[in-house]
Amino acid sequence: MLMLAVLSAILFALMFLAVPIGVALGVASVAIVLIWDMPGFVLAQKMVNGIDSFPLLAVPFFILAASIMNSGGITTRIVDLLASLLGRQRGSSGVVNVGTNVFLAGISGSSVADASATGALLIPEMRKEGYSGGFAAALTAGAALIGPILPPSIPLVIYGVIAQVSITKLFIGGYIPALIIALALGLYVSSYARRHDLPRRGRQSWSVIGRQFRASVWALSMPLLIVIGARGGIFTVTEIGAVLVVYAVFVGWVIHREFRWRGVPTLLLDAGLQTSNIIIVVATSSFVAYLTVVHGVPKDLMAWLTAAELSPVAFLLIVNVVLLIAGMFLDSTPATIIIVPIFLPSAMALGIDPVHFGLVVVVNLMIGLIHPPMGLNILITQSIAKVPMAEVVKESLPILAIMISVLLLITFVPELVLWLPRLMGL
Repeated sequence: MLMLAVLSAILFALMFLAVPIGVALGVASVAIVLIWDMPGFVLAQKMVNGIDSFPLLAVPFFILAASIMNSGGITTRIVDLLASLLGRQRGSSGVVNVGTNVFLAGISGSSVADASATGALLIPEMRKEGYSGGFAAALTAGAALIGPILPPSIPLVIYGVIAQVSITKLFIGGYIPALIIALALGLYVSSYARRHDLPRRGRQSWSVIGRQFRASVWALSMPLLIVIGARGGIFTVTEIGAVLVVYAVFVGWVIHREFRWRGVPTLLLDAGLQTSNIIIVVATSSFVAYLTVVHGVPKDLMAWLTAAELSPVAFLLIVNVVLLIAGMFLDSTPATIIIVPIFLPSAMALGIDPVHFGLVVVVNLMIGLIHPPMGLNILITQSIAKVPMAEVVKESLPILAIMISVLLLITFVPELVLWLPRLMGL
């Protein structure tokens, strides 16, 4: 246990100095190897084993597909369609923000990417309509949490690899929780707009809406492509990522004619850099997870649970508390890789379905993106809105309460996660 304590101290010291999480984990791991005179090949072996996974190949494809669709003008068409449909509603740009994040969730699988994309598009629009900068930033940060819960989801892929669980089941299981979050945020925004008497824009004519719908139908069909491909066994998760890239190129180049081949090197470089960041974190986190297992942390936890005679619900509440605290300091990828091997054996011993457990883990860790000190989503949207961080944090508190309420709902009602995969015969 001393080794784990030293590793944690080094890791948090480096994170306090704003060292990137992947580098911090790597330096902490090397320090442990040197201090305890461990064979160097153990570190290398565990890092390589951590990324030696076919499903992880889906990650660069998801990232690249999102970049191509944004550059091909698909996102702006969805925004225009939603704005036209919702124009008669007070403060319609806020609900458009939530709807756009639901759509983007079916492309990128990354909350941070969605927060950046929708923030740049919609925060200025929301401010013009009368929303405060803090509220616009907080809503965008919160709505972007839907991304990693709906497929394709990078955090669910990583969890599936670690837990050896069907990623397709995880993807399908995320639909109902994500839609509950979207509905709750939409109702909250509508209530805010009424309380502050925000203006109505006026809905466009049916001819304009029809034209915008025809322009958006290719993008709107993407979630259907994912579900049919996964449910029908036509594609594996990795193949779905590759299909999305081809589909994005086809729509952007052939249908909308906005995709430019000269921009491909930049898109590939950006996707490569984002993927390398994730893979470095996965590799270094795998060594830390190995240390926790070798030192018997999962076994000690299971012994404590047996002695305490906890119910599955009580166990999940403890996991929620641990993960909410972990999300304050760790990104979702290292937190998943380090914590899941500790708690998953006990969860399965208590009869908790690993798909249900996976969604609880992912929703938990996403909440960490909208509260300090990590709060990466609110850092991004605050920089776009150019307002004091205190204002964004204050406005994010009701959104944080909504997310925790949904987390508790899926914790106590597993069928919200398991019913749809079961209905589809998965």
